[in-house]
Amino acid sequence: MNFLYPLGLLGLIGIPILIIIYIIKNKYTEQTVSSTYIWTLSERFLKRKNPINKIAGIISLILQILAVLFLSFGIAHPVFTVPGMANKYCIVLDCSGSMRTEQGSSTRFDHAKDEIRNLVNGATDGSAFTLVCAGDATTVYEETTDKKRVLSMLDQTEAGYAGASLDSALSMAQEIFDADTSTLTYLYTDKNYENHQNVEVVNLSNGEQNYALSEVTYTMDGGLEVSGTVTSYESDATLTLNLSVVSGEQTYTEQLTVETGSQGTTFTFDTQYSSFDVLSVSIAQEDAQPLDNTVVVYSAAAENSYSVLIVSDNPFFLQMMFNSTGNAVFETISTEDYTLEYGTDTGAPSYPSGYGLYVYDSFNPQVLPRDGSIWLFGLDSNLPDANFSVQTEVELESSVSLEFSTSTSSTVTALLNGVIRGQEGAAGDTNIHVYKYIKCSPYRNYTSLATCQGSPVIFTTQSAYGNREVVFATTFTDSDMSVTPNFLVLFLNLLEYSFPSVVENPLYNCGDTATVNVVGSVESIRVDSPGSETTYLDTSGVEAKFLLDEVGTYTITVETAGTQRVYRLYSAFPQEESVVTATEYAFSLSGEQSYDGYDGTYDALIILFSLLAVVFIADWVVYCYEQYQLR
Repeated sequence: MNFLYPLGLLGLIGIPILIIIYIIKNKYTEQTVSSTYIWTLSERFLKRKNPINKIAGIISLILQILAVLFLSFGIAHPVFTVPGMANKYCIVLDCSGSMRTEQGSSTRFDHAKDEIRNLVNGATDGSAFTLVCAGDATTVYEETTDKKRVLSMLDQTEAGYAGASLDSALSMAQEIFDADTSTLTYLYTDKNYENHQNVEVVNLSNGEQNYALSEVTYTMDGGLEVSGTVTSYESDATLTLNLSVVSGEQTYTEQLTVETGSQGTTFTFDTQYSSFDVLSVSIAQEDAQPLDNTVVVYSAAAENSYSVLIVSDNPFFLQMMFNSTGNAVFETISTEDYTLEYGTDTGAPSYPSGYGLYVYDSFNPQVLPRDGSIWLFGLDSNLPDANFSVQTEVELESSVSLEFSTSTSSTVTALLNGVIRGQEGAAGDTNIHVYKYIKCSPYRNYTSLATCQGSPVIFTTQSAYGNREVVFATTFTDSDMSVTPNFLVLFLNLLEYSFPSVVENPLYNCGDTATVNVVGSVESIRVDSPGSETTYLDTSGVEAKFLLDEVGTYTITVETAGTQRVYRLYSAFPQEESVVTATEYAFSLSGEQSYDGYDGTYDALIILFSLLAVVFIADWVVYCYEQYQLR
């Protein structure tokens, strides 16, 4: 036995002090009685009937001595050694998504934590615990003998949503076991392990019923077709599937009845909807794992739609081209109205904002916008924020075919993808011909797509604000662009260049890494998880990535020059985590298990204070007996 606070034993000095007080105190008390006869008779009766009175005083002293003794020992906090009764425990907790399967009002993970609490509380004091959480990542809580700390760390653990490989956890458990083969290893999981040498597996699975959706996809071929797989893992079932399609302000719903079992059944919703913004498929019946009962799909086209401002006095052809894309919302304004609204010859011009693309047809704005891509047709003077200069206008005696770049750079290859390089004057000539063009000199960081007499006529660059620019050093009236097939191909390529998809894939599985394209002069990209956790992505590269560690809709907010655009993607529950009675092969530790415990401790503080309370009560009873003659 040892004491945590040995100075508490100084309280034992109170014992001799009590004895001295008992010796020197006056033991006689003055009492008034009615007569000597009654007093004498009372004394004879007391001596005959109550012999305990002779030792009543000494009982009080003994109780007070015991009170001082227990109080001093309690303050000193004695701890008794229990030989060979303590152990080292390595606890591996499966934090995969399947542990979120519900069991009544709680989950498998909650039940696992209850089991661990019972193990920790029942272990001999002085036992050491290591907790390994295997989930989205493996975290090791350092070895500790403090039960309160172990339980506190346990309370902070949460089950993930994705699948969990226990390989890292097994390696850590093996290292701990190699260091001390007497370590007792426990694995709390919902999977059945056929081989678990030197490991006690606690399986929390209880055969719960679970239905799940997986492999949900769609195609647009004359109508929206949604397909996928529905599975009933525990027993065969007849399930009702609900399809919800949102397009603009309209919502359409359909139902489908499917019979399925543990092998899964494919289903198909064949609809006549021509487009959608978001669709969802859900299972109407309830089960033990609601996270895999719904899958939401966001339309990549709708999520990456864009707004266009066309500044032109003859916008018919541009409007027709943007209408053909089906993915642009555009507004048209005349050059005169644009000048009145955003700039004058005498006053300071203002910056237009709120559009993803600005198209200037045969018009020179006084300043370039700061928050979107820019297309410029037929400039006749320099712009203060452009990365090129306008020199002279060149009028040709006859039409000349533009020469498309033969560069093999990735940018040129992408922008000229599908462009047919024909021969001028030959049958089936698809080239773009110009009658007049403006000679321009790009400064830096430009890509020439088409030239005339060595001068770039179609090229890309960036504005002073980092926004993408496409320059056409000619106009529709000075060329045959409006009737040339190559222009339509080039137009679509340039649209993709000006509006690269921020979110190319709006449907992932939890545990995947999502990719966001960093476009234009992006100032920040904020990601809000389904659980409302906010993170900001690194925008220094061309792509930003983040881990999907929750099930549900992630909201991505891209801010450029004070303008925000919002994108969404859905993280679905992993199919492998839907299996309610999964079986794994092995979670075993190599080596020979030994059972050599080491000395533990027993804390008697509660017993000491309980005895102290009993002594105080007994002393109070004796005091009352003496004081008030409660005989």
